[in-house]
Amino acid sequence: MFYKLGLPRTALAVALLAGVLQPIGVARAAEPVFGDRTFIEAAKRIQPTVAHVRVKRPRIRTGSFMRLFGPMRRKDAPFDFGPPDSAASVGAGVIISKDGYILTNYHVIKEAEGIQVKLATGEELPARVAGSDEKYDLALLKIETKKKLTPAKLGDSDTVEVGEWVIAMGSPFGLSHSISVGIISAKGRDLGQSPYDDFLQTDATINPGNSGGPLANSRGEVIGISTAIYTLGHTNNSQGVGFAVPINQAKSVIDSLRHKGYPIRGRLGVSVGKVGSKEREKLDLFRFQGARLSSVVRGGPAHRAGLRRGDVIVEFNGKQVVSWQTLPRIVARARPKSEAVVNFYRGSRLKSVRVRIGTLPDRQRKRSSRIQKILGMRVQALTPYIAKRFHLENTTGLVIVSVKPGEPAERGGIRAGDELLEINNIKVSGLPEFKKIIRQERSEGSALFLLRRKNSKFFAAIRFKT
Repeated sequence: MFYKLGLPRTALAVALLAGVLQPIGVARAAEPVFGDRTFIEAAKRIQPTVAHVRVKRPRIRTGSFMRLFGPMRRKDAPFDFGPPDSAASVGAGVIISKDGYILTNYHVIKEAEGIQVKLATGEELPARVAGSDEKYDLALLKIETKKKLTPAKLGDSDTVEVGEWVIAMGSPFGLSHSISVGIISAKGRDLGQSPYDDFLQTDATINPGNSGGPLANSRGEVIGISTAIYTLGHTNNSQGVGFAVPINQAKSVIDSLRHKGYPIRGRLGVSVGKVGSKEREKLDLFRFQGARLSSVVRGGPAHRAGLRRGDVIVEFNGKQVVSWQTLPRIVARARPKSEAVVNFYRGSRLKSVRVRIGTLPDRQRKRSSRIQKILGMRVQALTPYIAKRFHLENTTGLVIVSVKPGEPAERGGIRAGDELLEINNIKVSGLPEFKKIIRQERSEGSALFLLRRKNSKFFAAIRFKT
């Protein structure tokens, strides 16, 4: 358990603040002078920019409206994401423009039948989804009102430091515009949700209902969007470990969400892997530093710039590539059609090239296919990221990524994370085979699935939904 320091947490914060008080004349201009009203003034700046979001969903099964952070998660998955199991849920959002655009989490509005927004003034308005980004877990809402809106001031999450004071505001357990205070515990956290994971970690208390709300610095500038919490067992309450999407990551897609409805990211046209220990020692790189190019797409931005398979990128546009996972995050945030300077090793020689960044549209997936509907589950090809998410040793094959409650797959005992091996004694290794077999067997009304869960194989008889 955290904060067993002999003082209540609030008292401890006051004691710490009192200890760092300095005369105004010796304080640096870029830093706030802490005092009794530091968080009061910051909260006043944030509160008008925060919206309470209530979402109506199709009722799947009974449950508490308070459970926002993903009761559908697997028992051994410690990070809570995803929609609630009830017909209505609450979250928060950040007003980012005077004309009514509100930034929130994708999982807050996922599968919504209706969205209502309540402003700090008490005004309640319907909202529509202007755009969404599942991989960043972001969504952009739009409301129409004749009243003057106060947009939030967006800070610079790249300059945030570990140990910096932060404020979280949202609707924990439906209690709108509640605030909590803590510090930045870590940066660049990878939770295995997508190739672009780059979360800020905070010990500011975040609970169900904080999703989509701002994480702000002591000046009232938004530096992140609260997204997930670390949980123990079946509880969804805060354990003092919360995560937020860095606001600079959100900034990189806001315009495309507003104008296109989907994110447009930067593209380099490569696949990457880690640098081997021997090669790293030879190049005198730090541990994990650099990204080795596993392949380079012919005709892509990297290929046109002269990069080759086997090159080791160590710096991209002035930002150090601290690990191979870092490169996709940096490239994704780069502005398409802009130029970036790439420093890399070819053999033992350090070289530099200018690359014109390509465009990577990331349109939202189409609605569930007919096959997904009759089975009540979604199947994907395994990737290293999906394998990491479900703690699987294999990185090839097929895996069940989601199972809809009450549908055929769940009734047959299938869970998210199960690996699909065979259908009716026919081996399936790719999505085309899977779809072909299901279409062929659909007329029979049922099929026998062979799956693997951890180290055990089992059969599941599934009767198709008509």
